[in-house]
Amino acid sequence: MKKMGAVLKLLLLATVTLLVSAQEWNNYQSLPESYRTHIDKALRDANKNFGGLHHVAYEKLLSTPKITDNNLYVNVRLIVTTCKKEPNKGFGHRDECITQKPKTPWIDCLVCNQENGGELIDCARQVDVRSGRDIRKQCAYWAHGGATVLSQKSGNNKQGFGCLGCV
Repeated sequence: MKKMGAVLKLLLLATVTLLVSAQEWNNYQSLPESYRTHIDKALRDANKNFGGLHHVAYEKLLSTPKITDNNLYVNVRLIVTTCKKEPNKGFGHRDECITQKPKTPWIDCLVCNQENGGELIDCARQVDVRSGRDIRKQCAYWAHGGATVLSQKSGNNKQGFGCLGCV
């Protein structure tokens, strides 16, 4: 009987861990304040440049944000909503505006630290980001690749042990 209790506890722990790790942060209000601060910058930029008369709102995180003292990388997807823009309500997220306006593209916004120490806020149609946006390569942390321990070459330019795919 003790074995069964231990197995049930282990199964419950595994289920809870899986649920927590699968959380997608689709609700703006459930996001940590440190995330929302940078998402608000993206919302401000996107509301100025997209949607015409319609409000742009947060939809979801596209990757896990990296926010440290010397590194910033927050990538979100925003949508043009059916709500009209109301200047007196500002450009921030509005809980009542979550329905995407038909035939409008997803907006991919990135807020990051640049290699030169500045901050980059880049918002574009998601389809344009997928086809490549060189401006995003200015980020100090660029999520689409880069050097890792396994991709390094030794000082003599020979492939190092464990180097996967080095040329």
